Amino acid sequence: MTQLSFKLDSFEGPLDLLLMLIKKNKVSIYDIPIVEILEQYLAVMQQMEELDLELSSEFLVMAATLLQIKSKMLLPQKDEEGEAEDPRTELVRRLLEYQKIKESIEFFRSHENSDAVMFFKLPDVIERPPAEFNFAALTTENLFEAYKMSFSKLERKMPPPRQSFAGIVGHEKVSVRERVRKIWDKLLKKGKVLFKDIFKGAKSKPEAVASFLAVLEMIKLNKIAVDKTEDGNDYTVTKISDNDKFNFEELED
Repeated sequence: MTQLSFKLDSFEGPLDLLLMLIKKNKVSIYDIPIVEILEQYLAVMQQMEELDLELSSEFLVMAATLLQIKSKMLLPQKDEEGEAEDPRTELVRRLLEYQKIKESIEFFRSHENSDAVMFFKLPDVIERPPAEFNFAALTTENLFEAYKMSFSKLERKMPPPRQSFAGIVGHEKVSVRERVRKIWDKLLKKGKVLFKDIFKGAKSKPEAVASFLAVLEMIKLNKIAVDKTEDGNDYTVTKISDNDKFNFEELED
């Protein structure tokens, strides 16, 4: 191997020096020529001593390790299965790990100032105008339109209508009183719900109709109010009665 001349740099440690020698000799890290690398390693250490550079114990330990590997390679080494063991295996593992760490450090170092020229603007606080409700538009026709809109959304999610099974099962009866009870329970917990949420859980058209009749019954008893949402795309059902008690038995079923 051609003798290499070295310009001494500041090495961070013996592994750093070994990686530099492997790179300069253009050899594979998996097949290190220990004899040549050891000679060059000792030559660098000698130059460091001549220049009165501080030589840490880590460099001396690595030199002893390389000498040990060199001596082991002169002797046949076999494991229990009779296969030859490579004395360089542990050194290769350490070099690969150190190389990964160096690459990670270089990556973070190159990106540490990546946002130095970036500027960010704080979000503007946009005050929404107070909602204006047009109670004149809350007519029976509008309520019926809201029902049709909610029912059309519900109908797309429903199973096949029970009319398809006429003659197989009996006519379904849905209690308006029970629908009132369920709606009232929701309002006791939340105070206000979307009109379309009244129909959630309805599995058939009779259940949806019963839910709508229950809303009308509760409006008549002055228990709830139906208002348009701020975006005007839906309606809300709000509990307006201060009395939480509700005599469901007085309702017609």
